[in-house]
Amino acid sequence: MKGRTVKNEATYERMDALATMQQESDSVRALLLDYLGRTGLKVDDFARRINYSGVTLRFFLDNRYYNVGRTDIRVRKAVKHFIETHPIEPPQRVSGELYDTANVRTIRETFQKLLPKPVAYMVYAPPGSQKSFVLEHEVARLNQEELHKNGHGQRAYYVYARQNLRPRDLIRRVCIACGSHAGNDIDRMLSNLRFDFQTRRTLLVVDEAQHLEIECFEVLRELLDQPPFFSLLFAGSHDLKQKFDRFSATLEQWNSRIIAKVKLPGLQPQEAEGIILREIGHLLAPMPEARRNALIEGLMKQATTKDAFEKARTYINIRTLTNALDQISQAHAAKIGVPVDRSTSTGCEEEACA
Repeated sequence: MKGRTVKNEATYERMDALATMQQESDSVRALLLDYLGRTGLKVDDFARRINYSGVTLRFFLDNRYYNVGRTDIRVRKAVKHFIETHPIEPPQRVSGELYDTANVRTIRETFQKLLPKPVAYMVYAPPGSQKSFVLEHEVARLNQEELHKNGHGQRAYYVYARQNLRPRDLIRRVCIACGSHAGNDIDRMLSNLRFDFQTRRTLLVVDEAQHLEIECFEVLRELLDQPPFFSLLFAGSHDLKQKFDRFSATLEQWNSRIIAKVKLPGLQPQEAEGIILREIGHLLAPMPEARRNALIEGLMKQATTKDAFEKARTYINIRTLTNALDQISQAHAAKIGVPVDRSTSTGCEEEACA
């Protein structure tokens, strides 16, 4: 073997061994690159999930695994197993219990108006209105119902818009949420979305949309006006509606496309009382009626806050209410020595009721 030295003989032997399984290796490399592109995972993040170092996985992707060993069977097996057990599919599960409130019914009705054809709606409400939690639940519910219609079923996807997102970053988030190839070029990402959803009715929910800059709204308008003709639901606080009112001239194209700007009705007193009785009714039952009613009234008063935009209006913050109920349940459980299952103790925990 001319040109080989004692020092690199082992490397050449590993290269020869790996060459015999080149076809299988190329297939898994292509599978992994596609998965990384659609999920937005970086090589190091994926490597950590399969208990490999980023350096080792890069050697595999670069077709230089001979620097590691004479066979890549194990890393191929790990890659395929992870992808098979973590498939790219629309969200179908959300933890926590969804209370049947006026807000839930309003969002559900709005979803039904968005699905038949490409249209845009806006829903807005003050903080603590259960908005984000309901949106994620409805996205998951729709996908569950439609998943069996493979290839033609309706789909819904949820994207959270944090502050200071640039248009490229926003479309990248959309691609990752939809399982489409993400990258750094907006036109290419839009082309991928256009191809992947050319035969589907798709609803894109953009939550906390008040954070978006004007340029982001303009990029999203292309998804509505051009293939793949997504329906769009913008959700946020009163700031969202005020942004559209304040920049009505700049957002004229959007204002003419949004069918309705729906203000969520908020948690009604009778709904709040129903939630209290559902969560801690067993603790209230032994109490005298006057004391029970006083405690219910006190919890509702504690959760009532002023609307920052409509100064004369107050509303019941469901996040505040359910957090208080959670604390009561935990205190009672600690008193009697029974652990509380936090995943089911309240309907909206932590950020779920944003």
